[in-house]
Amino acid sequence: MDKKDHSSDQYYIRFCVLHRFLHLVVMVGFTGLALTGFSLKFGSCTWARAIAFIVGGAGNLGSWHRFFAVLTYGCVLMHLGWLLYFKFLLKGRLTGSQSAFPRPKDLKDLVQHIRYFLGRGQVPRFDRFTYWEKFDYLALFIGMNTMGLTGAILWFPEFFTKILPGYFVNIANLLHVYEAIMAVALKFVTHIISTHLRVENFPLDKSIFNGKITEERILKEHPGEWDSMIGSGS
Repeated sequence: MDKKDHSSDQYYIRFCVLHRFLHLVVMVGFTGLALTGFSLKFGSCTWARAIAFIVGGAGNLGSWHRFFAVLTYGCVLMHLGWLLYFKFLLKGRLTGSQSAFPRPKDLKDLVQHIRYFLGRGQVPRFDRFTYWEKFDYLALFIGMNTMGLTGAILWFPEFFTKILPGYFVNIANLLHVYEAIMAVALKFVTHIISTHLRVENFPLDKSIFNGKITEERILKEHPGEWDSMIGSGS
């Protein structure tokens, strides 16, 4: 947690304004990429033709797809800037308890969580981010870079075929499509279920939108983070 929200003794700030803004923009950009990208790929389907009609034709689909790509990847670059700020100015540890990067404790938490599901142990004392939240984060972060590279090859094939064999365009097209399918499945199914449709958060986890989390939720979902807060006098 960044700091206590003094407007209420029961709430703490979980996400800063920058992270909430980036999440909102990525939501818009990712959804736009999915709609326009799959409409281009499956252009013979009725729903795809309907989307193409709404945006003014198949040609505009490509323009909108590239717009959403630039918008989304711009957030990736901004986040990279934040990581540099976190590491070098705030002196944070990329593998520390405050970070979304994985560390050995996450593997231990996973094993302990499985034991809990089997009735052979207690729920792990998760830190600021759980192991599945870190997987979600890294899947998007790595996936966006994969999509960005293959998308750039498809966007500028003349340039890239000057330095790469021509079949790299076909490889990029194949990877771009399958990465898109995995990304959509992860975000629109796994992420929504694990984040918003859990009993304690249903129908929506508002913390990524308003930045706040209750003391009760910290104690229940992130007790390790609460221990760090108490220990640091936050």
